[in-house]
Amino acid sequence: RGKKVSALPLKQNIDKSINENIINENIINENIINENDKKTPISEESYDLDMLQEVINYGENTMPNDKDLKENTSIKAEDNSSQLNIKGQIPQLNIVWEGSQFVYHSLALINREECSNIIDAGVANLTIVPYEPDQFSFEISEKYKKLAQNDIRYKPEVSQEISHLPYVWIRHQWPPKAQPPAGAKWIIMQPWEFSQLTKEIAEIFQNADQIWTPSNYSRQCMIESGIDFNKVQVVPNGIDPKLFTPNGNTYPLKTNKKLKFLYVGGTIYRKGIDILLQSYIKAFSNDDDVCLIIKDIGGDTFYKGQTAEELIRDIQRNSHSPEIIYIKDYLSEQEMASLYRSCDVFVSPYRGEGFSLPTLEAMACGLPVVVTNGGATEDFVLDEFSWKIEAGLKSIGNVLDGKQLTGEAFLLEPDAEDFEEILKSIYKTPSVILSKGLQASAYARKFWNWKRSTLKLLSLLDELCSTSLANAADNRLPEYNDDFIDLGRAEYYFSNNEFEKSEQIFENLLSNNFANEIYKKHIFKRIIQLKIFTQNFEKAKSLIEEYKNYYSEDYDLQFIKCQMAYLTNNSTEGFEITTFLLDNWKLEKFSSTLGFSLDDLLVLTGNLFLSTKENYFEALDVYELALKENPENAEACYGSSIAYYNLGYPEQAQTMIDWAIKLQPDYYEAITFNNIINGRQQRD
Repeated sequence: RGKKVSALPLKQNIDKSINENIINENIINENIINENDKKTPISEESYDLDMLQEVINYGENTMPNDKDLKENTSIKAEDNSSQLNIKGQIPQLNIVWEGSQFVYHSLALINREECSNIIDAGVANLTIVPYEPDQFSFEISEKYKKLAQNDIRYKPEVSQEISHLPYVWIRHQWPPKAQPPAGAKWIIMQPWEFSQLTKEIAEIFQNADQIWTPSNYSRQCMIESGIDFNKVQVVPNGIDPKLFTPNGNTYPLKTNKKLKFLYVGGTIYRKGIDILLQSYIKAFSNDDDVCLIIKDIGGDTFYKGQTAEELIRDIQRNSHSPEIIYIKDYLSEQEMASLYRSCDVFVSPYRGEGFSLPTLEAMACGLPVVVTNGGATEDFVLDEFSWKIEAGLKSIGNVLDGKQLTGEAFLLEPDAEDFEEILKSIYKTPSVILSKGLQASAYARKFWNWKRSTLKLLSLLDELCSTSLANAADNRLPEYNDDFIDLGRAEYYFSNNEFEKSEQIFENLLSNNFANEIYKKHIFKRIIQLKIFTQNFEKAKSLIEEYKNYYSEDYDLQFIKCQMAYLTNNSTEGFEITTFLLDNWKLEKFSSTLGFSLDDLLVLTGNLFLSTKENYFEALDVYELALKENPENAEACYGSSIAYYNLGYPEQAQTMIDWAIKLQPDYYEAITFNNIINGRQQRD
C-alpha cells in the first residue's frame, strides 16, 4: 500500500489536465470513443487505496473548488444506511471504477450504464474515479446525480466497516494505464480490433488480474497475443431498451427516397467506408429509390484529416450517383435513436471492430443489419435478421503506427462484390425488412441490454472474490419487457412456422395501443394469414372485411386474399389478384411488410396454373421466371417438377425435384413427390 497524502494535492491532481495528445488515432474504436472525446486525462498517476481512502473519508473539504462546488451542486451527503444499504443489505465489496463518466463518448456511456446498475443493485460500495474533465453537468439527469454521489470528488464519508471490505479496481479508459493500483484486484476493460495486440499493451495486460473485453473476437485476439485465456473474459456491451426501441420519434431526413440504408461510424479504412461507397455506387444510380445516410464520427478529433468526407462530397456532386446524406454533427443518444428509427437497414462492412455498439443500437431500434462475416458482431448478430458479407483475411504486418505487435496481425477484408449483391437483393425485396427488424429488436432489447452485461460483470467478480453479487443483483435489477419484444417473438415464431405460438401472441397484441399504425396493420394481417394457414377460412374472410373497414384495402391484403384463393381452389379470383400484384410490384414493394418477394408472387401464380390441372405449360413458364429472379427458390423447383411429371417428362421432373431437395433438404412435400416419381409411393 502506498504512502498517505493530504487531500489538497490529490484534489489538485484531479483538477489537473494534460494537454499532450495521447491517442493513437488508427487503433481507437469509436465503439468506445466518439467525436466529442477530449483526450485530456485528469491525472497520469494512479491512485492507490490509501490515497482513495484519504479522499473519501476526508469529507466535504475534499471536494474540488470546495466553496463554489458546494453552492452550485445538488449533491448532498446522505446517511450511510440510506445511501449504501439497499433493502437492508450490506455491500459485499468495494469497487473502484476508474474512467470517464460525464463525457461525450461511448466509453463513458459504458461506464455510466455499468456503474448505475451496480449502484441500483446495492451489492457493492462504488467509488468512481474520473479520467477526463466533465463535458456536461450531472445536474441534467437524476441518473447522473446518482452517479455523482459516488464520484470521488463528491462522495460522502463511508463507514469504517465498509471501507475495510475487499477492493476491486476496474479501469476502463484509453489508452490503458500501466501503473497497477496497490492493494486491490486489478481489472482492465478493453476492446481490440486487430488480431494482435501491441507489445506495450500486452505487457500491461499481463500484470492485471483480469482483462474484460466486449466480444469473443476481441478475446481471441488477446489470447493469440499471449494473454492467458483464463485471464481474458467477455463482458458484452449492451443497450438501454427504454431508449433504443422501434417506438418513438424519427430524425428529419431531407430525402423522398423510400429505402434508406444507414452507416454509423468513422469514415476510415478500418471501418470499410471505401467498400461501402464502392459497393453502393455500383449497385445503384440516382434513378433508384434508395438513399445512404452516413453518420460520421470523430472527424473533428481523433480521425481528423483521415475521414472520407471529400470523397463523399464528390459522389454527392455527381448527378448520376445514388443519393447520399452526410451527417457529421454531434447527435445526442436520443437523436441517435431517432436517426436509427428514420432508416430501414443498417450497414457496416467493417474490417476490424472490437464490438460495434452502433450495430446493436440499430438492431434495438428495429433495423436488420448487414455486417462483415466472422468479426466481433458474430456474438449478437443472428442469421434471422441479418445479411453477412463474405470476408477473407488481410495482413497488416507486425508494426502498427510505429508500435511493435506481438505477431503478424490481420484484418478482415469484406468482399465488395458480395456486399453489392446483398444491397441489390434488399432493394429487390424490401418486404422482408420489417419482420427481420422486429426480430432483431426483440433479441437485442431482451438479451443484450445493460442488465445482462452487468450481471456477467458481477458473476466474474464473484469468481474472483468469492462473493454472491450476481444473484443478489439479478433479483434487484428489473427485467425489461414490452409489446415490441413480444411482437419480435411473434415474428420469430411465424417465420419458423410455429403458428400456434405466434397466433397467441399476435392476438394478445392486437388490442394494444401501438402509436405507429404500420405495426397495428401488420399484426392484423399476420392474424388473417394464420387463420388461412390453419384453414379457418370463414374467420379469415370475416377478418379481411373487418380490416377493410378499419384501414381500407392495401397491397398486402390483396396478397393475403390471393393466398386464400389458391388454398380454396378459387383460381379465377386468384388470377385476377396476381395480375394486380405483379403489375404494381415495383410501386408497392416498399410498403409491404409481410416478407414476400417477386419470385414468391410468381410461384403463387404458377401454383394457381398448376391447380387448374390443365395449364402445365403456363405454370412452367412462370416458375422459370421465378427461378430467373431467384435461383434458390425451392418451391419453384418443386412446382416445375410436378408440371414436368404431368406433361410426361420424368427426367426433367427428376432434375427439378433433386434441385428442390438440394436447396431445402427437409422439404417434406418435395421428398414425398420424389418417392412418387421413383415409384416408391402412390400419388393421392
